[in-house]
Amino acid sequence: MGQDMFLLADVGGTNTRIAVGTRNGLDAKSIKRYRNDDYRYFLDLLGCFLAQHPNQSFRSAVFAIAGPINGQLADLTNRKWAIDKYQLTDEIGCADVHFVNDMGGLARALPVLDKTQLIELQHAVMHQPNDQSLVIGLGTGVNVSALVGNTAVAAEIGHAGVTVKMTEIIETALRGPQTGFDTIEDILSGRGLERLYEIAAKTPKPAAEICAQAALSRDDTAHRICVVFGTLLAELIRELALHYLPRNGIYLSGSVARGIFETPAKKQVIDWLAQDRPMVTTLSGISYSLITDDAAALLGCLEIAKSQA
Repeated sequence: MGQDMFLLADVGGTNTRIAVGTRNGLDAKSIKRYRNDDYRYFLDLLGCFLAQHPNQSFRSAVFAIAGPINGQLADLTNRKWAIDKYQLTDEIGCADVHFVNDMGGLARALPVLDKTQLIELQHAVMHQPNDQSLVIGLGTGVNVSALVGNTAVAAEIGHAGVTVKMTEIIETALRGPQTGFDTIEDILSGRGLERLYEIAAKTPKPAAEICAQAALSRDDTAHRICVVFGTLLAELIRELALHYLPRNGIYLSGSVARGIFETPAKKQVIDWLAQDRPMVTTLSGISYSLITDDAAALLGCLEIAKSQA
């Protein structure tokens, strides 16, 4: 008898990654990355992958989706795609299809990530694990998921309001009150970084370019805005650390997180969190790491598939 085969998908706001996995792990050669803009409907994108695996039968399928899930329907937060579980069942030829929030899928990967897939930003002092972890995703959108044991806790933190402290940081950096920074996602997503830069420089620039030029010290405004972004991110990390007390670690992921930690924002985050403020001792007992593997969420999907099979 052959191994159980699982179809795994990480559906983000900008890109989708799909792979095949077994109980022994991901099939690295099967991993494909698609630009969502190239497809009108998600089923068109999925069809391209399935066409490369003709006559393949799947025990189950797990889709980690960047948006709210309501029963058999999932809507991408930053794209006008509605994904129907029943349609996927017909397309894949598999009755066992599972939807999870994308950050929940990533959270399930945390226990199986190894050192090659992580960069430690801060080592925990007096580490006292409590079986609680937290993953923070910064990309097209912003969201988090806590992992308590093997249970991922869903959230929509990107749409939560900003703190007074974050508003004060923005107003100080940009020399006055600003509009349009109402939610966490307005500030700490890729478009948030771009808007902060555009206000300061009076000219637009893509988030990836802002990070690249700040890392190379080629743009003073990019350097300054990345430091501001780092301060804002540190404030979010502090708030979430106190909400969730994830003594098993906080993990940052996503294209914006990877880009911003190549800039002076990295030092700013570490220094800001180490400030002598209330609960600093509690914060020092939590490690912070950057997830560098783009396929990490697929590993989480595989963990879910194996547990449900």
